[in-house]
Amino acid sequence: MASGHVFLALSVGISAVFQVTIAQDGIRLTLPTKVNAIVGADVVLPATYTTNQMATVTLVQWSKIDPRDPTKRNRALSYNPAKGIWKAIDSYSGRVELEDQASLRLERTSARDAGKFVLEVMTDDLQTMEGSVELVILVPPKVVVGPSKMYVVTRSKTVTLSCSVMDGYPNITSLMWKRGNVPIDTLRLNGPKYSGGNLETPSLTIRYVDRMDAGIYACVVRHPASTKELKANLTLRVLYPASVTRMTESFTAYYGEHVTLQCIAEGIPIPNITWAKDGVQLKSRSSTLARNLRQSTLTIGDVRSNNSGSYKCTAVNSIGAPDTKASFITTQPPYKGFNMRTIAIVVGVTVGLLWLGLCCFLVVCYMRRRQHQAEKTKFAFYYNMGRRDPSDTDGPPKEVPKLPEKPRNPTPVNTGIRTMRKSKKGQERRYARVLYPYLAIEENELQLEIGDVIEVLEGEDGGWCLGYLRGRIGLFPSNYVMFLSGNDVRPAVARQVIEVEESGKRSI
Repeated sequence: MASGHVFLALSVGISAVFQVTIAQDGIRLTLPTKVNAIVGADVVLPATYTTNQMATVTLVQWSKIDPRDPTKRNRALSYNPAKGIWKAIDSYSGRVELEDQASLRLERTSARDAGKFVLEVMTDDLQTMEGSVELVILVPPKVVVGPSKMYVVTRSKTVTLSCSVMDGYPNITSLMWKRGNVPIDTLRLNGPKYSGGNLETPSLTIRYVDRMDAGIYACVVRHPASTKELKANLTLRVLYPASVTRMTESFTAYYGEHVTLQCIAEGIPIPNITWAKDGVQLKSRSSTLARNLRQSTLTIGDVRSNNSGSYKCTAVNSIGAPDTKASFITTQPPYKGFNMRTIAIVVGVTVGLLWLGLCCFLVVCYMRRRQHQAEKTKFAFYYNMGRRDPSDTDGPPKEVPKLPEKPRNPTPVNTGIRTMRKSKKGQERRYARVLYPYLAIEENELQLEIGDVIEVLEGEDGGWCLGYLRGRIGLFPSNYVMFLSGNDVRPAVARQVIEVEESGKRSI
């Protein structure tokens, strides 16, 4: 007889190693040496056989060796291939059946089904061949943590969290602890705070616990019977004394005001907060902000002089000594000067008045400009005599003659031009027509344009004259103008007046 081994994975949670046996007498069996199954699941013990052409199989039978007496076999199923009849026997009735040629299907497995099963094949010439397979039942373990599901400790203590793995087969393959979703192994870099918590030492020890160590801890294991992690949780609650974390700072209050003082304290168990002034406890309102935070407010509705003093907030719980912080209130009569509200009103009114004044100023400027424009049109003889509108582009531009040099040498005194005012010794007024344009350089000079008619007031030394043009009195160079005789004055003035009137009509 010869034999060989073939490895085969049947399904998830079930594995088998085949042993092929070739019999010399013409019967050959093929079945695994071991099959793994998860407790409660169905399992198949696969088996096949072959015979020579001369032999006929008359019996296929499965039995289980008694674990207490290896010489005893408990029959599970018998099958007669010739008649096609099979039968489950004794305790296996209703749980086993024949599958394919010679495989045994076992339903709803339990831990008692673990052990060695034997397959027998018999032929009509009374030749018998048998083989065995080991059925291993995998049982997921139960993970238990302690000392309790809610473990309460005091700050600065050293605690040990236990982890027990029970009723599993085979043994677990790994074990670790997590706090929340963070493995403890990643926190060991902070120093020797943690110890244990692994496959060799399942219990986790935490030294000098503080409030940051509080949370949910889980013992996590892996086992061949499950593709997922198996775990159990406990909650670690760390108790620590009460402390005042926030307090209203000292301030000054005025008589009649409404003031509120606030105090926030933390601690586990959650602290109680009280207020006192000069040893007398005061009424206050408290509310819980979180599982370890509480807030208390003290209200003074109408401040008086006797409200001045130190207000103490005290927080206390069952762990440690009370914690107290104080806020000092100074009271005084209302401020007689301007308060911020009054200042804001005054500033607002002032800005509004300034804006209104600016608007009025702009309106006045606009109206005066309109009035000035109207006067210029009405009295164009004095303001714009002989001046052409620069925007008038109806005709071709006037040809500007070459400008003479500005007079440089002083003119003799006796050659000065006589004033033409009638008020001076009965003399007549005299005028001059501008021949060349002149751009005023100084403020006391007149700006001249070709065709302007200037009323000559006085002659000046150096070739300068004093004249009246467009509402201004100023100096102009005498060599830029042509003085008009008595016969030329009236026609020139008349023509300029007519031109001004026609220009005014066209503008209308």
